[in-house]
Amino acid sequence: MERVLDKLEEELLDNIISEPGAEYVLRNKNAAITYINPFRDKFFKKIFASETSKEVLRSFLNGVLEGKRCVHTIAYGKNEYPGEIDSERNAAFDVVCTDIDGTTFLVEVQRVKQIYFKERSIFYASRLISDQAPKGDPDWEYDLKEIYVVCLLADFSLPNSKAESYLHSVTLNYKETGERFYDKLEFIYLEIEKFKKEGDALSSILDQWIYAIKHAEKMNTVPPFLNAPELDQFFYLAKYSKLTKEERDMYRTKEQVGWDNKNTANFAGGKKEGLEEGRKEGREEERLKALVEKKAIAKNLKIKGISLEIIAGATDLSIEEIVGL
Repeated sequence: MERVLDKLEEELLDNIISEPGAEYVLRNKNAAITYINPFRDKFFKKIFASETSKEVLRSFLNGVLEGKRCVHTIAYGKNEYPGEIDSERNAAFDVVCTDIDGTTFLVEVQRVKQIYFKERSIFYASRLISDQAPKGDPDWEYDLKEIYVVCLLADFSLPNSKAESYLHSVTLNYKETGERFYDKLEFIYLEIEKFKKEGDALSSILDQWIYAIKHAEKMNTVPPFLNAPELDQFFYLAKYSKLTKEERDMYRTKEQVGWDNKNTANFAGGKKEGLEEGRKEGREEERLKALVEKKAIAKNLKIKGISLEIIAGATDLSIEEIVGL
């Protein structure tokens, strides 16, 4: 989630000691890492949201939407949607793209449990819907384009979801009959921790993608049963050796923080302690996100010529922080 990186990441890295040496070795494992964990913040974007990633993302989405529609082209869209008014909360997405017919796809990754994640995904969809309204066109007749919200849940499951089901498709239907009421909005949730299939049981392109995303960091080589379109490019982009020095430092830090949080929860014992650790990490992520959003608002107000004192009062940022934007 690149929205909390850049300057904030550098500040965080200054407070955490990186592992020495050029070669990075996974804790409690003997082999050097070959592929990165795609769920580590900005690294998901590196794999799925760069100019060299378009075919990777298209293939993944076609796996998710198999039997529903085919994605033909990928054009990345903006991933920051400011509020309609200065005091309204911004929405910052992981990956947004459109197909040739204007259909929009939002791909969100969530690692830690968030109580209102379903509500958050609906809120994000509402931003994509409202953004379709052309500014200053009184003749627009609400001809909305399709929107798909695809959510990858790394380490938690949706409340009340079936234990054996890892794929959930949510649409607007008539309560009485179950028939589709509106066919231009769909939420798709992938609960990665529930996916237990092994190589010989992978029966679809989506199975291969989920297996690859879930197990990439544990692999030294790509198994032959992972042969879906563009998976070879996925593994190429996920190579640890392709990271820059700064990216390797950041990745080591993310892994270390993840291990420490997990080990702390295990040492404390019981589900209560583990959930509390997850909540802390979630709150920290939300705090960083809110800070980035405040800085984005402050920067826009600064460009418009609003006084620093007013901006500081509206965003709770210091004058020094605002001057430095």
